Amino acid sequence: MSTESMLIRGVPENIKLWVAEESKKRCLSQQDFLLSVVCEAYDNGRQRTLFNDSVITDDSGNRYGSSFSFIDLFAGIGGLRLGLQEAGGFCLFSSEWDINCQKTYRSWFGETPRGDINSICPADIPDHDVLAAGFPCQPFSIAG
Repeated sequence: MSTESMLIRGVPENIKLWVAEESKKRCLSQQDFLLSVVCEAYDNGRQRTLFNDSVITDDSGNRYGSSFSFIDLFAGIGGLRLGLQEAGGFCLFSSEWDINCQKTYRSWFGETPRGDINSICPADIPDHDVLAAGFPCQPFSIAG
């Protein structure tokens, strides 16, 4: 395999020791070992996500092929949700108290967020991989 050289400076001593030990265990040169680690991390051209590819099931039993699940608190009109869905996530739950934001969210995503998070029992919030929570924009909004 033809590869260009790569120099990595500032590698912590504990990482250097790990590379030396692992490459020896696997009967590989340190270069071949590091190349195998990088190739595995990249997964032969398909960049991996933070989470294992899995099937997520919502409360209704619907199955979704997605890499991670998330909940969308203080959702506003769903800006964070758009980004997380684009990254491969599936929204299990959303919460927003503003009625007008709820209407926009419903028109974009086909579901109405639950109301004020203070009135929601924590047990009603599903287990999730990522918790998205919109930063309160009121202090920065011209609407106040």
